[in-house]
Amino acid sequence: MSSSDKVFLVTGVTGGIGSATAAWLAKQGAKLVISGRNQAKLDEAAKLIAAEAASDTQIKTVTMDMTCEDSVKDGMDKALAAFGKLNTLINIPGMSIPGKITETELDSYRTMMDVNITSVFLAAKHFVPKVNAQEGGHIINISSVAGKAANPNAPIYCTAKAAMNMLSAGLALQLKANNIRVSIVSPGATSTTGFWGDRPVPHDKFLKPADVALVIGFVATLPETIVLHDVVVEPWEFYRSK
Repeated sequence: MSSSDKVFLVTGVTGGIGSATAAWLAKQGAKLVISGRNQAKLDEAAKLIAAEAASDTQIKTVTMDMTCEDSVKDGMDKALAAFGKLNTLINIPGMSIPGKITETELDSYRTMMDVNITSVFLAAKHFVPKVNAQEGGHIINISSVAGKAANPNAPIYCTAKAAMNMLSAGLALQLKANNIRVSIVSPGATSTTGFWGDRPVPHDKFLKPADVALVIGFVATLPETIVLHDVVVEPWEFYRSK
């Protein structure tokens, strides 16, 4: 099946990597369902994405709180109704509240877990029944190199991303029977203001959201005869300086 025949659902589109990924797919003429929690921000993102999209691109928006099961279930129903099918789910959750364990509130811990791992669980749970097994499907979870190596500044974030990686690996085995591929894309340091805030970091050496989107798009548009299980993406200049 060509990419133009597939329907892509991209979550977290109001964030940097999510917006860049949807924009990359839109330039290829994809049928897109984009989601976020805030309808006003989602509408604004859709306008920006559509402005640079290929002429045959079709974009629909669905509001979803990825940490709330009722919202995800309803959103998946609406996403399926948008084009009559769903082929590829691209999960782009992500937030970190760095800090010492003795200074981290339980609510902050729960929020990080909900955003980074519960959202992926709920999305997969309600996406899988929407996939036509004959056509096949693809789940792409955006993780982080933080899920592969401990970081003293963000141990809870690392834990959540490591959990996402293991969930993805288990789903890859379980969903073979459903003709659904599962991939992980793990970016290294990426220049997103929502993640780093005003911390003094070398943004000029980091990946840009468009760099990560290029890799996600590559994984998402591979032929069904290929599956990439886990792709690590590093910023070269920053990697060289470590």
